[in-house]
Formats: sequence, structure tokens, C-alpha cells
Amino acid sequence: MRQPVSPIDALTDGFATIHRQPFILLFSIGLSAYVWLGSAITLALPPYTDQGLIGSFLGTLHAIDARTFLVPTNLIPILTPGVETIIPPPLVLSVEQYILALIGLNLVALVVSSVFLASLYRLIRPRPVAQPTLFHHSLAIAVRLAGVLGLIGSVVVPLLICSVVIIWLMPTTFSLVYTVWIGLGLVGLVVFGFAPEIIVFHNYGPLMTLQASWRFARQRWFSIATFLALCVIIEIGFAGLWRAVAVQPGWLAPAIVGQAYIGSGLRTARLQFYRRYANVTVS
Repeated sequence: MRQPVSPIDALTDGFATIHRQPFILLFSIGLSAYVWLGSAITLALPPYTDQGLIGSFLGTLHAIDARTFLVPTNLIPILTPGVETIIPPPLVLSVEQYILALIGLNLVALVVSSVFLASLYRLIRPRPVAQPTLFHHSLAIAVRLAGVLGLIGSVVVPLLICSVVIIWLMPTTFSLVYTVWIGLGLVGLVVFGFAPEIIVFHNYGPLMTLQASWRFARQRWFSIATFLALCVIIEIGFAGLWRAVAVQPGWLAPAIVGQAYIGSGLRTARLQFYRRYANVTVS
């Protein structure tokens, strides 16, 4: 009979793995250093001033750093600077340059994240066994993750466009639409949140990954919701702490390392959680 698994057990296993192989922190440390020491990427505002919905959207893209907010392919934990943080002057790009930058950032993030996940998979192996090389495993993860994101995007983007049109026609519905999207996001996190882990372990194609994620969530929805809630609370809490530490003179490096430890431990715990709950044999 399958033994019950506590979310705390998965968290303990995840951080124990990081203790044994701390080199995995280099992925997060490198990306966080780039975000803090490199220039932000923003969109140049058009020469005319549009006070409508499009103008607000362009103003938002001008105000945020594309490296941290518009890279959904990144699965590596990073420490993002706060709004008040002083970083190098941003790179203000035209629309064409901005789109190319987003494509490039997401492609690089997808590749590096795939190597990161494949490396984590090797850390939790109970014993050395015959398996694909790190390169082939990372390539397979990258291709399948891109397919999953494409399928999800094909559903989310039309809904998002419809939401924007509804708000544009009926501005009073903003609060309702916003609440609905929060609810959909939470449900999606529980139902499809373990798609990367399923790809890492089973090497499924995009559609089969989403189906397996749905079956896994349907059987274990309460445990998944509890575990993910713990992960979010820990990650947000420590991110605020490390961000406050990072702005102190001489404390940026310790803050980046601390966030790398917490974030990488949580990501490893997700793999351990899925492996133990789904009764997966690591091979």
C-alpha cells in the first residue's frame, strides 16, 4: 500500500538534496546576478500620448523589466530587484527590438531552465543507472516544455484578448474580470503546476503531459494545493527578506546566495513531491 507523503517530507528531501550538491545553486546565482547587475529591458513609449487602454498597456511595458516579468519559460528561481532598487540605466527598445529581445530572453531561459531541471533530476537519483546524457535529456525537456507552453498559450491568449475587449467596452467589469483571472490562475497552478516535473520524469509529449497533470491533480488536489501554498508562502516571505538585505551595502552577494538556496530547494522539493506522490521510480 502506498505510504502517505507529507509536504514537509518533500520540503525536507528537497533541501537535503541541495545540501549534498550545492553546485546547483550556480544557476540561480548567475541569473540573479545578471538581473541585479545588468540593465533592465523596457519598451520605448510612442511619441504620441494615448490615455486609453492601449496607452496604459504600453506604459506598463515601459515601466516593468521584461527580464523578470515577461519570461514565462524561466523555471530557475531568481532574486528580483524591488521598485526602489538602484540598478544600471535600462535599455529602452523600440517595438521591433523589444519583441526580438523577448523572443531571445525566452529561448535562452528555456534552454537554461531545461538544463537546470535535468541536473536536478540527476541529483535525486537513488543510484546511477543507464539514461540519456544531460544534453539529450535537457533538449527533450526544452522541446516538450515549449509545446506545453504553446498549448496553454493558445487557450490563455484568446481569453486574455476577450477580457481586454470586455474591460474596454465595460470598464466597470474590471474588478470582476480581475477576480476571475486570479481564480483561473490558482486552479491552473494546481491542475497544471506539475507539468515540468512530469516532463522531467516521463518525457511525455505536450498533450500527454497536460493529461497526466490533470489526472495527478484530480487524485491529489488537496495535497498539491497544500504543498504549493507552503512553497509560495516560503518563497514570497524569503524573497522579501533577501530583497531587503540586498539593498544594504555589501550584502547583495549573500542575499543572492540565500535566495538561490531557498528557491532551488523548493524546486527540488517539487520533484521529490511528485516522485513520492506519483510513486515514480527514478531511472
